[in-house]
Amino acid sequence: MTTRQRRGGTSKTSISEKEPAESGGDIKAECPDTYRCPMFLALFLVRLLGACSQIINDCDEVYNYWEPLHLFLYEEGFQTWEYSPIYAIRSYFYIYLHYIPIVCLDHTRFSKATVFLLVRGFLAIFCCLGELYAYKAIAKNIRTGRVFFIFTMFSSGVFQASPAFLPSSFCMTLTYFTLGAFLNERWTLGIFCVAFSTLVGWPFVAVLGLPFVVLMLYVKDLKFEFIVTSLLLGSSTALVQFLTDSYYFGKPVVASLNIVLYNVLSGPGPSLYGEESIIFYIKNLILNWNVAIFAFFAGVPLSFIAIRKALKEGKLSTFLETNTSVILLAVSAALWMVIFGAQAHKEERFLFPIYPLIAFIAAIVYEHVYDQWLNRISFKNVLICFFFGSFVLLSASRSFSVYRNYSGHVNIYSSLNEELGNTEFSSDTVNRVCVGKEWHRFPSSFFIPKMDHSGRKVEFHFLQSEFRGLLPKPFKRGYSRIDSTRHEPTEMNNLNKEEVSRYVDLDSCNYVIDVDMSSTEFEPNFRNMSDKWMVLASHPFIDVSKSSGFAGLLRAFYIPYFSEKVNKMTTYTLYRRIIIEK
Repeated sequence: MTTRQRRGGTSKTSISEKEPAESGGDIKAECPDTYRCPMFLALFLVRLLGACSQIINDCDEVYNYWEPLHLFLYEEGFQTWEYSPIYAIRSYFYIYLHYIPIVCLDHTRFSKATVFLLVRGFLAIFCCLGELYAYKAIAKNIRTGRVFFIFTMFSSGVFQASPAFLPSSFCMTLTYFTLGAFLNERWTLGIFCVAFSTLVGWPFVAVLGLPFVVLMLYVKDLKFEFIVTSLLLGSSTALVQFLTDSYYFGKPVVASLNIVLYNVLSGPGPSLYGEESIIFYIKNLILNWNVAIFAFFAGVPLSFIAIRKALKEGKLSTFLETNTSVILLAVSAALWMVIFGAQAHKEERFLFPIYPLIAFIAAIVYEHVYDQWLNRISFKNVLICFFFGSFVLLSASRSFSVYRNYSGHVNIYSSLNEELGNTEFSSDTVNRVCVGKEWHRFPSSFFIPKMDHSGRKVEFHFLQSEFRGLLPKPFKRGYSRIDSTRHEPTEMNNLNKEEVSRYVDLDSCNYVIDVDMSSTEFEPNFRNMSDKWMVLASHPFIDVSKSSGFAGLLRAFYIPYFSEKVNKMTTYTLYRRIIIEK
């Protein structure tokens, strides 16, 4: 008898109570060499495809993570107020984790755009490994494992989140490992993942550690193991992070504590950046999970039905014992939805950490429906094919639609690099690339070369637009990296108040990147200024203002012919200033 069995035994779960033959076979028999199995190679390729093709759709990802990483690698980048030592609510330790593998590869051998893709590739592979680990734990019931694999592999939400350089995406990947560790009863690994995800990634992920707390303290009677492991792993992680952040900020900093204080106790806090109703999350879940999200939410009424049946049969305690693990995971996902649904400020990335639980619970619900009802229907194969076919097609449609409609803002910077690499046109000592209203779609300084073809420095600047919030400013150039990170920048605030010092005059710009829309007082249409600005390159870009209503549905999901017919496209354009000879 093992120590684990002596201390409390191994409780059954709904994914492991069946024999392999009953649930579809043995995973080892199905795919003896896991890492060479076609299904896992397909997942690997899908994740790499996402890393290479998915746009950056969150300016926080650029300015709070890509820019500090660019500073670490190339000694310059944009700084947000969150990285000011005065506020210090972001962690340099998190940045450093992504810096290490790139430095080990000797990033100077690659172009900045290639380094950008390498980082995204590492993140995508990391997520792929997490999905694989969770699948192998769930696949004790092969059918449930297969359904989970389909959901996670083809979900457009995971496709977009897996290569994103965001703490919420980082936490999502660690949730895959946490899920697998919990189902395999690998307590040390699970506690480490929760602790690391909470301290280094996002403090609010602590709620997803609820299953370990309940199972180890109250079900398994593993209080000593839980307390000691949590203290050792949590304190060691916190210490390393504290030392790293304190070194870079130049003072004692607990970044995870600061971000909690800002979000909970700082008055308006995140609400300064917009508020949404709960409908915002419902729409995002439907867009990113389509039919699978309905299976996820169906778990609530199906649970009540199962509990009621167990009560009638006098088997409630047996039901709860058998399904303890699934119930705890479902409750933690529900708590996440309640907590973040109650917050006024909502963002799509706030849902990333529970994506693995959505795939898992939806797979469990499918298994229950199959056993209780679907298995008795003569045309069940037609229904199954329709369900999974719809999920895969809608997911692919959603992912391609995002790429088709919004990739122009990344492609235009490739055109900029080609232009700066081949053209000599001005006598200026500096080439200025400027953006106005499109500041929030800037894909990071990784897309701005240091020098042009003639050896002139290239700089990126902001033009004044209708936006009246706070824009980032360049990190101070210093003799070393810590000169930049420890410097307390002027004209910063945590109230999202505009600082006009961020802007440069349009006449000082050599290039302008803009999306062609109607003119306003501060946002001219540069196509109407052909005497001053020359079009160098244009890429199609969705005009959201003219693609609403039914067109909005065909904007969210790409349907050949109909989406082209209904949606209105504009252009994302690179302009060059026309030099008039005197």
